[in-house]
Amino acid sequence: MRSHRSLRIAYVVQNPTFDLVTESPAIAITVKNVVRSLQAAGHHVDYYDLRGRCVSRVSDMSAPERASPVSLGITGTTPFCIVESIIRRCQQIMRWRYLALFDSARFYDASLQALEGYDVCHEHNSVLSVGAALACERINIPYIITVDADPILELEVQGTPLRGLQSALAHWEARQTYRIARRVLCLSEATRKRLIEYWKVSADKIIVLPLAADVDLFGQQFDVYEVRRLLGLRDEPVIGFVGSFQMWHGLEDLVAAFARVRESFPHAQLLLVGDGPGRAKVEDHVRKLNLDSAVTFTGRVGYRDIPRYLAAMDVVTAPYPQLGREMWFSPLKLYEYMAAGKAIVATRCGQIVEVIQDGTTGLLADPGDVSAFAHAVCQVIADPNLRRMLGANARRQAKDRHSWAHLARSIEEIYYNVISSV
Repeated sequence: MRSHRSLRIAYVVQNPTFDLVTESPAIAITVKNVVRSLQAAGHHVDYYDLRGRCVSRVSDMSAPERASPVSLGITGTTPFCIVESIIRRCQQIMRWRYLALFDSARFYDASLQALEGYDVCHEHNSVLSVGAALACERINIPYIITVDADPILELEVQGTPLRGLQSALAHWEARQTYRIARRVLCLSEATRKRLIEYWKVSADKIIVLPLAADVDLFGQQFDVYEVRRLLGLRDEPVIGFVGSFQMWHGLEDLVAAFARVRESFPHAQLLLVGDGPGRAKVEDHVRKLNLDSAVTFTGRVGYRDIPRYLAAMDVVTAPYPQLGREMWFSPLKLYEYMAAGKAIVATRCGQIVEVIQDGTTGLLADPGDVSAFAHAVCQVIADPNLRRMLGANARRQAKDRHSWAHLARSIEEIYYNVISSV
């Protein structure tokens, strides 16, 4: 490393839906763990986010609910707030699209007041978010951005694309953040490729840093029989999935594959942990295949409880389908599965093939190939030695390469390089 001195770091998120307390959206888990790991490495890290009409600062990540308001300039004045209220009300009545203009103005204002004296500002990206980047450019603080996924692309894939003025503004703001950023950190090669080809970001600014997992939390040991008893399960084979039931998770393929697994293992059970927009469709598929008695939906569970549910599973799955676009994200669940030492069956999509070595740290099938996926699951169920070997190798890789501390060290080195080049 170029330097080992302690840094003052501002980690910022403008997204008003981002909530570290409830850990929603799921990427909040990443932000919380990155900040904690940087603090554990001896750096002073303050986290800034948008809460209603306030910009808040959190210095203790063990208590993210204990936030203090940041001083504002013009955006905190009564006249500004009155004008804002009138326009927001008109926006609701006229059903105008959300543009985040007041949010960006407020975050820009707060950043000008608060960021002086920091060595670096690191933002986790979101759509229609440009306040911190513009403030960093004005006060000349090195600005770094993490792109977990291109939010504009993600909305297109979900079937809710930005249109008109909203799309134009989002594209302008994204280009500004990428222009101002000294480094753009992304989670996968697919996102790196899009940043270069679509957004025209210079390749030498981009660094691929995959996600990580809490190897201690997910490495906990549990009484498997007791966990299963509480879930109404016994000693039958249990196939599992953990996630937010998004359209790109491939859960209908998983249910179809599970039906085939039941042909060889008629007592097998499927445990689906989580909730989300795709759940009703999955439940309908389960009913059509007459699998109601063999499938358990837990609903949303607390993040720290997930390792307990994983303990009940013999096989864990990541059944991503063919998406039409190369899978652009880094699946957090993949690293958590590995940290838990579970035998993984996944599809050959995006970053998965960079992380899972087929036959060594998991088994892979082609996306959409339900028969091959079911066969891989049956292999793991039928062979306890294979199951133990895959799980042990995955756990070892997670500890060596995919811990939050490991990721924080990589980010720390990027900070030092950026600061030394100023």
